[in-house]
Amino acid sequence: MFGFQARYDFIDVWRIPTKGAEPVPAANDPLGFSERDRVRLGSDSLYVQATTHWTDWLRTVFGLRNDYQYGRDSGTNPGSASRSILEPKGSLIFQPLATTELYVSAGRGFHSDDIRGVNRARINGIQGAPLMATQMGEEVGLRQELFNRKVALTFALFNLDAQSETQYDPDAGQDSAGPASRRYGYELNITYQALRWLEFYATLSQDHARFKTPFDDGTGHVGHYIPNAPFATGSFAAYVKNLGPWSGSLQLRYLGAYPLSSDDAVQGSGYHEWNGDVRYAFGAGWNAAVGVYNILNTKANSMEYWYVDRLSGEPVTGIADVHIHPLEPISLRITVEKSF
Repeated sequence: MFGFQARYDFIDVWRIPTKGAEPVPAANDPLGFSERDRVRLGSDSLYVQATTHWTDWLRTVFGLRNDYQYGRDSGTNPGSASRSILEPKGSLIFQPLATTELYVSAGRGFHSDDIRGVNRARINGIQGAPLMATQMGEEVGLRQELFNRKVALTFALFNLDAQSETQYDPDAGQDSAGPASRRYGYELNITYQALRWLEFYATLSQDHARFKTPFDDGTGHVGHYIPNAPFATGSFAAYVKNLGPWSGSLQLRYLGAYPLSSDDAVQGSGYHEWNGDVRYAFGAGWNAAVGVYNILNTKANSMEYWYVDRLSGEPVTGIADVHIHPLEPISLRITVEKSF
């Protein structure tokens, strides 16, 4: 298998201070903050993959991909950047039984950084802010079917080393390149086909995410913890299907606690919520659905951030504080769609 992928983005971002939803003149803006960026970003990639069945119980999957990204900003953070990365990947899959698979995988990948932050780092003389940051990952896993294949279980141990961890500045709404990091942990997935029309699915993941060097988060806290990297995530779902035109689901989404400061002295609480939907297929491509989100109207924060801000009467240097985005209250969505 082989292929080619290309993408080009036109992104214009304009941010100015406002008061009462009206722009604040530069003369009245004590921080002098305004930004207008005109970003043009392109990416091209070539990839090839080969699967070989050596025996009935052993197969390999090897792939090679090359990604090239290039872009420029002609606005507040002027400049251009580009990078090309070659990414080999491979898997060894052993199948000692018809219902059992063991696999070992490794490969190189990347994540892209905000070109505005890349240009700003270069302008400020900060090294180590690439447009594309490399990542190396390894994984060992098991896939197992049980009880006449009514239950499917997948368990994996993983490790991920990143050249640079993306940092988010919530006050400015912009990403920047941070220190190198390592994440390792496990992921468990279970699917149970209880009846012809009823399926259960559950997943749980825990990981240990740390910077490789001490990181100053700008609030006086220094440590190895990656802000906003949750200690655990999970979900549970019950799916109803094969009931003629009717189908539906009930889902639980779970986000565990996470560090807000780089020394874990300040933590976000995480949250969980129940969502559900019922669907009906009329035929001829027509479908209708009713979805209810946050069914129990849980009061929680869907996200929390820790950074320095300044309110009226506070010191010029500002004060570090927790900033929250509340979880949306119970809501109803009705959808009617037509497929062609």
